Amino acid sequence: MTREPDRAPVRGAASIKDVAAAAGVSPTTVSHVLSGNRPVNEATATRVRGVVNRLGYVPASLARSLQAGSTSVIGLLIPDISNTFFAELAKGAEDAAHDLGYGLILCNTEFDADREDRYLGMIRSRFIDGMVYASGSPPSRRRLEALMGKFPIALADEEVEGLEGALIATADHEAGGRLVGEHLRSLGHRRVLMLTGPGALPSSVARANGFVEAFRGEVVERVGDFKEASGYVLVDKLLQDGGLDCTAVFAANDLMAFGALTALRDAGLSVPQDVSVVGFDDIRAASLSHPSMTTVHQPAYDVGRTATAQLLQYVSRGEIPPASRHTLPVELKVRGSTAPPTTR
Repeated sequence: MTREPDRAPVRGAASIKDVAAAAGVSPTTVSHVLSGNRPVNEATATRVRGVVNRLGYVPASLARSLQAGSTSVIGLLIPDISNTFFAELAKGAEDAAHDLGYGLILCNTEFDADREDRYLGMIRSRFIDGMVYASGSPPSRRRLEALMGKFPIALADEEVEGLEGALIATADHEAGGRLVGEHLRSLGHRRVLMLTGPGALPSSVARANGFVEAFRGEVVERVGDFKEASGYVLVDKLLQDGGLDCTAVFAANDLMAFGALTALRDAGLSVPQDVSVVGFDDIRAASLSHPSMTTVHQPAYDVGRTATAQLLQYVSRGEIPPASRHTLPVELKVRGSTAPPTTR
């Protein structure tokens, strides 16, 4: 591991030369790392970023914007850009920001708390005018509360329990769960495996509550993590332990539904002839899978756009947005993965 050269403490505002000296590189290399215009060895880039954070270096152009009280940039923090639900949400946020003359910094946490902490640390430096936060795993209320007084925050898709004073744009998760429960009950299903997301996520709880309320039958619950692998593992374990003993599977997102579908196929079961499968989100792959997936469509693009537009209408006037909730409707998309249960 390369050791940073020992340097005397930098007094006053750090310059690019200070960063270069502390990192043992040229000012040009520092500039390339920060701009991304030229490739830099990853180990060197990591060392430079560490020095930038330690010294609190602010590029001159950004410093001028900060002195003026605005950067015309907002942050967007999401957990998984490879999940097309979050990609659509990000597109909605970016389009709204662009239309209102703002740039957007995308932070992809990969469900990693340490990575999220690093991004929030960067954001805490007040290099942005506001933040849209889309949580895919239980967030830290403490971390977000520390930011609330520094700049406005909008929560997209997922509220943070106990966090007061936030602007929230979300789909109607409980209504979506009810739609699935009503659909499976109308088909004649009376015993269903329900794969929920992390219990600390309000959206996961709301989807499960809505489903149980409307289904009014027997529900076997297993807790997943919204990833495809967990859907596979949970269904496979039940199959290996003596059988599924359910005529349908409701997964709280499409990725877990795909995992469940694969596990059923690997066990020699047909969907929907032997077991029906329902997801939630209506990502693009849901309509393209075989069979096509019955799922709840939640408007990811509109959630991202609404959260951002609502945030920026206040930010642009230098105002703090009041606490508010914007709940967008959902819709059940009935496709080929559900059918009446087969009498056995």
